[in-house]
Amino acid sequence: MLQVSSGDKVVPRGRPRKPKQAPTQKWNPMRSALRTLTVLRALNIHNGATVAELSVVTGISRPALYRILETLREAGYISVDIAGKHYCLTMLVRSLAEGFTDEDWVTQIARPALASLQRKVVWPTDLGTFRSNGMWIRETTRRLSPLTIDRGVAGTRFCMLGSATGRAYLAFCRPDEREQILRNLRLSVEPGNELILRPRRLEELLEDVRKRGYGYRYGEPPKESGAIAVPILAGERIFGCVNMTFMAATLTPEEAARKHLSDLLESAHAIAHGTQQLESATSSDES
Repeated sequence: MLQVSSGDKVVPRGRPRKPKQAPTQKWNPMRSALRTLTVLRALNIHNGATVAELSVVTGISRPALYRILETLREAGYISVDIAGKHYCLTMLVRSLAEGFTDEDWVTQIARPALASLQRKVVWPTDLGTFRSNGMWIRETTRRLSPLTIDRGVAGTRFCMLGSATGRAYLAFCRPDEREQILRNLRLSVEPGNELILRPRRLEELLEDVRKRGYGYRYGEPPKESGAIAVPILAGERIFGCVNMTFMAATLTPEEAARKHLSDLLESAHAIAHGTQQLESATSSDES
């Protein structure tokens, strides 16, 4: 069909042609890849988080999180603690970004050493580190030990003066660090730290811990258990403490030390040595 214009030209009726455009193609992002990156970013901020915590932070369902975490674990970018609950970044993440913290020694060095120690002593063992004027369980073998009394998990906090790990840490850390911690404890006396109000008795206790070579708790809440702990030392540095918990009706701290102190000290030395090697290797890679 023809259309006549106001002039003499005759043009075909139909749709006007559009000018040619450069071809474009829109790609939809891969949802699984985006969610994997979201999980990595969350762990970079909340290293050592559980699946429940990651689900809250990322908004990803737990079933999907388990698939993502298992994929990252299989690829070597994350590891899971002995109890299978807390997920941590590994050294391999350094190849992706520089946001990784130096606390990979907990998963890379301390975890296998702690598992090996528990097989020797059978009683449950813990790695305790200092933070916010308290000692925190960073790793534990309580789930694996047949002699576990309580069910303390990684992330549990203990007061400084009422725990074997806190006493060991205070006795063997640098004097300036010890004085600062004690000043902080005096500002707000929390339950379990009442000994801060008896400075002479506290100093006698810490001196006894230094003499023995280990911190101890016995006949104090929880009274059904006792504990001994040794520091993880590298020169003047203290990374934390290795702790062993036992039934108070079965052992005293002295008996526990006679049987197992050498194993605890060997484990603490292995962790300190391995951590120093890890730091050296990391420094060499970054230089």
